[in-house]
Amino acid sequence: MMPRKRKNEYICVIGTGRFGSAVVSQLAKMNCPLLLIDKDEEVLKSYDDLAQKVVIADAGDMKALRALNLQEIGTVVVAVPDNIEIVAALLELKVNNIIARATSKRHARVLKQIGVNVIVRPEYEAGVRTALLAANPNFSRYSQTLQEIGDGFVMGTTILNNPKLINKPIKELKFFNLGISVVLIKRGTESILPTGVTVLQKSDLITILGKVEDVTNAFGFLNVED
Repeated sequence: MMPRKRKNEYICVIGTGRFGSAVVSQLAKMNCPLLLIDKDEEVLKSYDDLAQKVVIADAGDMKALRALNLQEIGTVVVAVPDNIEIVAALLELKVNNIIARATSKRHARVLKQIGVNVIVRPEYEAGVRTALLAANPNFSRYSQTLQEIGDGFVMGTTILNNPKLINKPIKELKFFNLGISVVLIKRGTESILPTGVTVLQKSDLITILGKVEDVTNAFGFLNVED
């Protein structure tokens, strides 16, 4: 039996290798209820304090998956690299939200074709991030707040402190000259989708989109207090 929480609140992680372990650790920090599945009993013992339930099973075994009622789980993360059979079994069970690891572009394409909701390529994404760190000196300073979008574009959030920008509408500030777009403003508990007439206020949390160098340069401009 599952612990006493609604099953759709659970996140199931299949595979606890390096990638799966990182996923589990982060989800545990976020206090997400976890169900872990792995073939290795010894490995699973180290997760007793992090997960609400651990199951020793071959995730490619349809009978084992069916017994766990995974179709009632909110999200299933398939963290093992060799995962086509596992994903196919989950799809047959009509699991609603599947996040699967891909090891190559071709692998990702196959996963997409068979119906996976979200595909991640951790090695590729780590490589992109490393390249950004190497090529853009400012990226390391802001790397924790930046999210890669693709094709050299990133999105990031910073606090507005520059007095030259405060109490002015966005259209007057011509952010496009800096190569960035303001896509969201967080003001206290309010989230604002900005337009040209949106007036910026001190301590607004500004989310911007643009090329890496443009975004990191804009962060310095938005943050400056003098």
